[in-house]
Amino acid sequence: MGYPTNPSWDISGLFYTNYGFNTAAGLIAYFESHDEERLMFKNEAYGNSSGSYNVKNIATGLQRNEMGAVFMLASPGPKMIWQFGELGYDVNIDQNGRTGEKPIKWDYYTDVNRRHLYDLYARMIKWKINNAVFNTTTFNYSLGGSVKMISLTDASNKVEITGNFDVNTQSASINFAASGTWYDNITGASINVPSVPYSMTLAPGEYHVYSITPLN
Repeated sequence: MGYPTNPSWDISGLFYTNYGFNTAAGLIAYFESHDEERLMFKNEAYGNSSGSYNVKNIATGLQRNEMGAVFMLASPGPKMIWQFGELGYDVNIDQNGRTGEKPIKWDYYTDVNRRHLYDLYARMIKWKINNAVFNTTTFNYSLGGSVKMISLTDASNKVEITGNFDVNTQSASINFAASGTWYDNITGASINVPSVPYSMTLAPGEYHVYSITPLN
């Protein structure tokens, strides 16, 4: 929702090492379940804003859900995706009673912004399956501030996930695993990192999935 004081601002619980587990298989990470209000409902009802940037705007809220999905799926280990979360389901959990039947929103597939979120989920899942680096035990992360980062490294590749969870533009020093050319798997562009750490300025909600070699 874009509030830095919110208890859920720190998402380091995505990593199994925070629980004393020895392997990623010990933790199933998730952002939504049957016990909690939907992320997109909360974005639309309670989202933060700054100037013209407003998380309550549906397109903006969905784009922020994309950023969240990137971080959740990038962390090693199995995940749970609650039904229609990949399309930004935004029906109140208390509609028709808390455990009551909820409408099935097949029309979401025709909404360009919701479909973009769906396609991002699909890409991240395919990358996770087809690239061994997402199962690495060599990783670093910084997930408590406004600009969040995950670094993954193995013999096959190096990946750097970064995103600005604030509602204002933020600058940060990104600890890329190496200098040189990094490929942006989201946009298809590339950046040159002359030295590490590398200073970046990110617009609110801006996120990237960089890698030394383009992901499979």
